[in-house]
Amino acid sequence: MGIIRDALYNQALNDQPTLSLLDNALVRLVAGLLFISGMTFVATSTYALGITGTFLGDYFGILMSERVTGFPFNVLENPMYVGSTMSFL
Repeated sequence: MGIIRDALYNQALNDQPTLSLLDNALVRLVAGLLFISGMTFVATSTYALGITGTFLGDYFGILMSERVTGFPFNVLENPMYVGSTMSFL
């Protein structure tokens, strides 16, 4: 059943209209750079905060003793949000 569903989903995606203005090498390059930059911000934020700081922090009252000021927090105030947004563009 999964293969049939995937085939139908793929066909539906292929049938969607496209904008020829966005179908060029420059747009693909910019999209790739945005994705790589965004994922870099997200991954380095996770590394800087650690798993506990990233996923458990406020929910369980596990707070860091000091504010993180290294990369990527010295570049952006909210690198996870900005990075995620960049990746989805």
